[in-house]
Amino acid sequence: METDDRLLADPLAVLEDNSLSLLVVRNGTELYRSFRDGVRPLLELAAWFPGGLDDATAADRVVGACAARIFEYLRVSRVVGLTGSVSAERILHAAAIPFSFRVTVTAIRNREDTGICPFEQLSLEHPKPLDLIRAMGTKLAELRKPADH
Repeated sequence: METDDRLLADPLAVLEDNSLSLLVVRNGTELYRSFRDGVRPLLELAAWFPGGLDDATAADRVVGACAARIFEYLRVSRVVGLTGSVSAERILHAAAIPFSFRVTVTAIRNREDTGICPFEQLSLEHPKPLDLIRAMGTKLAELRKPADH
């Protein structure tokens, strides 16, 4: 596989230019890309790379505490994001994973902007990655159920 110098130099620009939500690269080679919003790409990443992603860089549109815990679990070597939360910074710093965010926010908000993102909240309730991954799957199933009228 050919390496792409742009993936080495600026994976966040590649993410933006291709309208991706998540991009993972290693040594100039793309390992994973997703256009899907939300946490589904994180769950997919955890399922597809059970052995981890050593020496990889994750470029993500939004890095909250939930994403930070998944990246820590997968042992990525670097995280770059368009937006990151203070709690994500704390998690990545504690895990000694270098990171940079274009914009840092106090917390990731839910889609309606009425409160904290439910997955950001889950990551606070489930600090162990495997517990968090299970809880994320459960929460996604709950959110997909039609509302009772």
